Amino acid sequence: MLRKIFFFPFSLIYLSVTTLRNFLFNRKINRSIEFDFPIIGIGNLSIGGSGKTPLVEFILRLTREFYSAGVLSRGYGRRTTGFHTVTENDSASKSGDEPFQLKNNFPEAHVCVCEDRALAVPQMLDEKNLDLIIMDDAFQHRWVKPGLNILVSDFNVPFFSDMILPSGNLRESRCNYHRADVIVFSRCENFPNDKIRKKYLSKIPKVDSSKVFFTSLEYGTPYSVLKNKEEKKNFSEIKKVILVCGIAKPKYIEDYLKKSGIQFESFLFGDHHSFSHNQVERIIAAYKNLNDTSAVILTTEKDAMRLMKFREDSELLREKLFALPMKMKFEEEEEKKFSKIIFDFVKSFKND
Repeated sequence: MLRKIFFFPFSLIYLSVTTLRNFLFNRKINRSIEFDFPIIGIGNLSIGGSGKTPLVEFILRLTREFYSAGVLSRGYGRRTTGFHTVTENDSASKSGDEPFQLKNNFPEAHVCVCEDRALAVPQMLDEKNLDLIIMDDAFQHRWVKPGLNILVSDFNVPFFSDMILPSGNLRESRCNYHRADVIVFSRCENFPNDKIRKKYLSKIPKVDSSKVFFTSLEYGTPYSVLKNKEEKKNFSEIKKVILVCGIAKPKYIEDYLKKSGIQFESFLFGDHHSFSHNQVERIIAAYKNLNDTSAVILTTEKDAMRLMKFREDSELLREKLFALPMKMKFEEEEEKKFSKIIFDFVKSFKND
């Protein structure tokens, strides 16, 4: 509450700037480019941790057998600039951690990064014969107008209950949700009942209720990051963990480990954190103090991309670093509805 009161004047300034920017786009003083090609935009109204990347991966997994898909990201946190096509031999510093993760998990996808997405789309289409492009973190990037705009929001901290930065976590006014064609609420611990669904739907009357979805995040089996990805460890084999997280909301993973009965010590860093040698040495020292050879150093897939650069620095890290994968999960009927929206959208261009 004190944060909200103290930062409220600054939030008014931030709101006025973003409102002016949106006004210029809405009045077409700033003109968005529309491509005659299926582009799906995925974004959020708040900063960090809403579940955008799991949704990108869900769509890639859904369409991989039918379409050649591209992913376009700004490549947040990379040390390069301009247009770059991500390869499996890249690094997080070259391409950004999330694009590098997407390329590692979906080698067949054409993943590119560029600050200027209006420039990047034609380059992607020149490089490869694509059937669709997914623009990651695209809700505020209005220079390119996606044909299908998907807004993702954390179910536990929904955008309609949040405030503008820096009092809250919103990048722009909550009323701008109306630009979304589809809204996906993520991180539901249990799929909500009808009463809760109606409560949420009442807050977002400008979006068709049949295009609002409630999803959970499902954790998979940890796998080796620096050795063989096929080497996995079930939690039944693990009693102790050193948890390394440089993400926006590590609490969800900590809660999951607690429910799984895992003892853990956390090393928490800011989102997209660039790890140093000294920090890795402290993590390794903490692991040694566990005195348990069955223990692992557990991290997220996104953090794993940034820890790969230490591959040659420590044999122990190569042996014990495991990534915890996660997938977005829909209820069965809702998955069918969501999948139909995606396929119908892509097919609409094929039929033109």
